[in-house]
Amino acid sequence: MMYRFVRRRDLPFILITIIIGIFAHFMYEFSGRNPITALIAPINESVWEHLKLLFFPFLLVSLAEYFLQRPAPAVFFAARFAGVWTGMLAITFLYYGYSGILGKNYTPIDIFLFFAGVMTAYCVSSKCSKKLHVRESLTIFLCWAFTVLMFFVFTCFPPEIPLFLPPV
Repeated sequence: MMYRFVRRRDLPFILITIIIGIFAHFMYEFSGRNPITALIAPINESVWEHLKLLFFPFLLVSLAEYFLQRPAPAVFFAARFAGVWTGMLAITFLYYGYSGILGKNYTPIDIFLFFAGVMTAYCVSSKCSKKLHVRESLTIFLCWAFTVLMFFVFTCFPPEIPLFLPPV
């Protein structure tokens, strides 16, 4: 039934994104807490840091997919951008929703939310790629670059709000 929500040809990319995301969860510790690795891998258990598990693998896989298939760049990257942000927002809202209702978070549910975020990102991206008529590649590039910059800045200087703080 999953093929109704995502394109069959996206399944290998979804799987690769999930595998890279799982590996990225441990990358900071495996790297000996390398500060460069900290920019792309979670350094603590905050929701913000865990959004890196979706964002950076999704970006990497999208770049690989682009070079393999050469779709129209503006539409492809605009659709992917809409997808990854929708996936990250889904993870964030679902996490705070369930943990607020239950009063705490549970690792199996958090893992499920990561999988759901990846699926959401690809589903939205697939739907958007059929409907978008984007021609301005520079704007899309700047959106991606700004998001990367946000991850870098908020990793180094996290605000004192729950999204950026590890759960208690």
